[in-house]
Order: sequence, then structure tokens, then C-alpha cells
Amino acid sequence: MEVECPVVAPLPFPDLQLTVSYAEALCYAQGRLKMLGNGGLKPFCAAHQLTYPNIINLKNGKLKREEPRLLQRLLGCLAVPTELLHYPLASKTPCFLLPDAEALATFRDQLQFLTAQQ
Repeated sequence: MEVECPVVAPLPFPDLQLTVSYAEALCYAQGRLKMLGNGGLKPFCAAHQLTYPNIINLKNGKLKREEPRLLQRLLGCLAVPTELLHYPLASKTPCFLLPDAEALATFRDQLQFLTAQQ
């Protein structure tokens, strides 16, 4: 009996110009969460099945350690699809790879808006 293996596309080398740092992604996420206003965070967490205390700690900068997977999941809920990428290779904190130049430009524009509001 012959076993069929699924065809899997090869993994291309990532375009490193499409990456943002953990710090940039965190700043973006915190700014977006603050835009929800009073009473908006709990329903957002419930709708996206996010743990409310973790998201509050992330929003307020009180996480005990870096949480790249939580941040990646949150970015996805904020319509910012990313992949985690360990780059530079010596770094312990991954960066976030955006899908294309348009997504990166939008991210940078929105991050600039969010940081100007602080």
C-alpha cells in the first residue's frame, strides 16, 4: 500500500526588511489597546478569547517577561498578521515579520500616529 504525503511548499528565505522589533510591536499593541477606551477591553478579550489579566498587563507594560507569542496573537486580533522570526540570530527576542511592504508601511504609519498621541 502506497502512502501519499501531502505536498508542502518550500520555505522561502524571509524578507528581513519586512520585520519590526518586539519593542515596536509592543508599542503598537499598547497604543491600539488604549484606543478601546473604558469598558472596551473586556469585551474585546472575550470576543478574541484572550486572557484579560495578561492583556491588561501587556497594555500597562507590566508583563514579567517578554511574551512574543501573546503579542503575535494580539496583533492578529488587531488585523496585523505576523510571523515570529528569530533575527538577529543572537537575539533572544524574536522580531515580527509582516506579510508585505504595504502591511509594513501601514504598520509604520499607524505606529507613528500612536506614538505622536502620547
